[in-house]
Amino acid sequence: MRRVLKIAAALGALFLAAAAGASLLTRYPDLISARYSLTLATGPVGSDGQKVLAALIRDLSAEHPLVRLVPVPTDSLAEGARSLREGRVDLAVVRSDDAAAAHGRTVFVLLRDAVAVILPPEAKIKGVSELAGKRLAVATGADPGLLKALTDFYGLRAADLLAMPPAEFGPALRARRVVAAIVSGPLGPGAIPDAFAGIRRSLKAKPSYLDIAEADAVAARWPAYESVEIKQGTFGGTPTEPTETINTVAVRILLVSRPGLPDRVAGELTRLLSTTKAKLVTTLPAAAQMEAPDTERSALLPVHPGTLAYLNGEQESLLDQTVNVYWLAVMVFAILAPLVGWIASRRRRRRSHEEGATLRRVVELVRLAKVGTGAQLAAADAEFEAITEWLFERLAAGEIERDHFRFIERIVAQARATIARRLGDPAATEATPKATSKPRLVEAEATAPLGPADHRPSPGASSMALPSRSSSSE
Repeated sequence: MRRVLKIAAALGALFLAAAAGASLLTRYPDLISARYSLTLATGPVGSDGQKVLAALIRDLSAEHPLVRLVPVPTDSLAEGARSLREGRVDLAVVRSDDAAAAHGRTVFVLLRDAVAVILPPEAKIKGVSELAGKRLAVATGADPGLLKALTDFYGLRAADLLAMPPAEFGPALRARRVVAAIVSGPLGPGAIPDAFAGIRRSLKAKPSYLDIAEADAVAARWPAYESVEIKQGTFGGTPTEPTETINTVAVRILLVSRPGLPDRVAGELTRLLSTTKAKLVTTLPAAAQMEAPDTERSALLPVHPGTLAYLNGEQESLLDQTVNVYWLAVMVFAILAPLVGWIASRRRRRRSHEEGATLRRVVELVRLAKVGTGAQLAAADAEFEAITEWLFERLAAGEIERDHFRFIERIVAQARATIARRLGDPAATEATPKATSKPRLVEAEATAPLGPADHRPSPGASSMALPSRSSSSE
């Protein structure tokens, strides 16, 4: 039973220590390392998201921050999202309409891709619904998600959509093969203003953007998308375009982390993205679209708690973390200390009980040494020898105090000397001392001396009873 308790206590202490250590290293990885490495699926090389993150990684590596990003290029955003869901990377560039965005935790918004409808000069179309049943040019590689949402909402037939490179928009509009062109791209320099400029050069006149007035309704039907405004002059040019603010639908390109990313690391990454944005814009205009995620609790896609803590000014300081570690250590100690104390007290009580039982048995044998017969004295001497072996075993194991050992050993030695003296005098074993009563000894089947296996005496294990003081003297 004692060994079982020792093993249980050791395993319990080891488990608690391992759990506490794992919790500390997970929540505060910087306690043992000055840097925390994160694998990042950046998407296909050359994409806007990959360019932004590549520039970010270069700037961060020069500053030696707590967080170090290790890029993992992927062939597509979908492949990067799959790597995140399968746990092969810590971070990934993910579209807001991908399931990985809901599975992970949003850390930052990198950019937005919107859809734009471009009309030729002097077009009389006032709304997207008027395009139903008419042929439309669609840029090769246009965002399939946005295109499907737009066509499904307005009832545009797939047979009326003609895929072509943006460079052919102008000739197709001039030949009246199509009545409008649909293109998607970032809200800034990129595919949309390039297509607009190409049409203007081809037609020698200024085209126009068609306002998607029902953008809010489209976003309500497909919550993964959002209604955005393309502000006047967003795309630049001379004169600047668009000439007035227009509404459209966009998909967000997000930096998403695995759910288990430590809060402090996510908060630090959010801080680095926020502070590095201004530096990136000077070399990479697409970085101007970077922004912190919506902190509203009702947001469709979950935002990382560490990001929320940083944005709301609730991120733990180094002092707070130190205090948390201190209290965690106190809690672990408060759990282990009573357990260790209980085990130690049980061991002390058990040793005290054994010592008391042994001492009581020694007292009985000392009395027997004065009045016993020859056979009883021989059995008592063998039991004294077993008690002596037991004492040495306990002393070697540190389970008995040295003073207690000396006290009991001295009594045993004196008693054995008395037994040896009486066994050497046959007359002494035939008659009892006159000052004592005649003993009434009860013979038991264990009158023979104790065997080598009987090293632990017990009050109930005696092979003979003490003489009764109530018996009459002979």
